[in-house]
Amino acid sequence: MNIKTSFFLALTSVKRGSKGTLAMTILIMTLAYVNLVFISSIFGGIIEAINTESINNQYSNIVIEPAVDKKYIENKEAVSLIDTIPGVIGSSAHYINNTVISYDERNDGNDIKSGKWITKSINVDDEEKVTKIHESMIEGSFLEPRDSNKIIIGKEIAGEHGGSLEHLSLGGVFVGDEIEVKFDNGIKREYTIKGIFSTKSTQVDQMAFVTKKEMESVLNVHNLASEILVKIEDTGNEDVYIDEIRQLGLRNEDFKRWDELLGFTSSASASFLLISLILGVIGTIVAGVTIFIIIFVSVVNKRRQIGILKAIGMKEDTIILSFVMQALFYAVIGVTLGVSFILFGLRPFFISNPLDFPVGWVSLKVTFDIIRISNISLIVAALIGGFIPAYNGAKESILKSIWG
Repeated sequence: MNIKTSFFLALTSVKRGSKGTLAMTILIMTLAYVNLVFISSIFGGIIEAINTESINNQYSNIVIEPAVDKKYIENKEAVSLIDTIPGVIGSSAHYINNTVISYDERNDGNDIKSGKWITKSINVDDEEKVTKIHESMIEGSFLEPRDSNKIIIGKEIAGEHGGSLEHLSLGGVFVGDEIEVKFDNGIKREYTIKGIFSTKSTQVDQMAFVTKKEMESVLNVHNLASEILVKIEDTGNEDVYIDEIRQLGLRNEDFKRWDELLGFTSSASASFLLISLILGVIGTIVAGVTIFIIIFVSVVNKRRQIGILKAIGMKEDTIILSFVMQALFYAVIGVTLGVSFILFGLRPFFISNPLDFPVGWVSLKVTFDIIRISNISLIVAALIGGFIPAYNGAKESILKSIWG
C-alpha cells in the first residue's frame, strides 16, 4: 500500500471536484457533528438544571434527619458546629409539619377551600445561605426574622400564579390575604400571606414557610430540628463532609446526599441520558450513510479511472485508501468547523440566553467527554461509510470497471 499515492489521489479528487459539492458535503458533515454535540449537550443541560434546582431549592447538598427512634435532632452543640467545618457554606434547621391550609374568600364560611400541604420553619438568615427560595419571590417578599403572623407559600398552594396543580390549590390567593393553618397537633393559627414564590420544583412550590420562632411557639419546642440542610462548596464531595459532620457527635442521625433523594427526578434524568444516547446513535448512522452516498457517487463516476489505475499496476489497497482519506477529510473538516461553531457560537449564546424549561434554566453542558465521543463517532462513521463503497468499487474487475 502506497500511502503517498493514496493521499495524492484523494487530494486531486477533492481539488478537481465540484466546489459546490465540496461545500455542501462539508456543510452536511458540520451539521451532523453539531447535531451530535448539541443533542448530548442539551440533555446534559437539562439534567444539570434538574440537579441545580434540587440543590438550590429543595435538598441543598446534605440532608440530616433524626435517628430512627427520634422525632427531632437534639444535639444542639454538634449542630452549632456544622458551619465551622471548612468548605461548608451554611446550614439551615427546619421544623416540618403536615398542615391543613384553608382560605375563606368571602369570610362567611360558605366558600372555604383547603388542602394538605407541608409547612416548614426557617431561620431566615441561615436559609438564605442554603437555598435560593428568597430569590424566587414572584409576589410580596421573603420572611423576616421577627415575623410571627406572616407566611410565604408556593404558587401551587396559592393558585392563579401559573402553577400546574391549579385544581388542588386554594383557587387564587394573593399577598395580604388571610389563611388558616391547622398544624398536626391540632393548633390553628391565622396568617397573612407575605409572599408567594415560584421555583422550578413542583414539590417546593407545594410548601409553605413560617419563621422558626413561630413554629416553636406552635409546637412548644426549642432549638430542635426535624431536618438540617447543609450547603457545601464542592458538590460531589458530600460523603467527605458527612464523615466530618458525624465526627462532631451526630453519629446516630440519618444522613442523605441530595442525589439519593431525587426519586422520580433521578429516573427522569436516566431517561434523558437514554434518549440522548439513542439520538446520538441515529445521528452517527445518518452521518455514516451520508459519507457512504458521497463516496459511492464518487466511485461510480470514477469507475473507468479506477480500472485504468488497476491496469497500470496500482494496488487495490491504494485505491481504497484514497477514497477513505477523502471521507476522512470531510469528517475532519466537519469536526473542526463544528467544534468552532459549538464553542464560540452556540455555547456562549446559550450561556447568555438559557432556555426556560419547567425543570429549570437550561444551557448547553458541553464537556470534554461529549466532544471526544462526538469526534470519534463522526470519524469512525466516515471511515466505515467511505470504506464500503471504495472496497466494492476497487474489487471490480479491470474490464468491467473500464467498460462500465
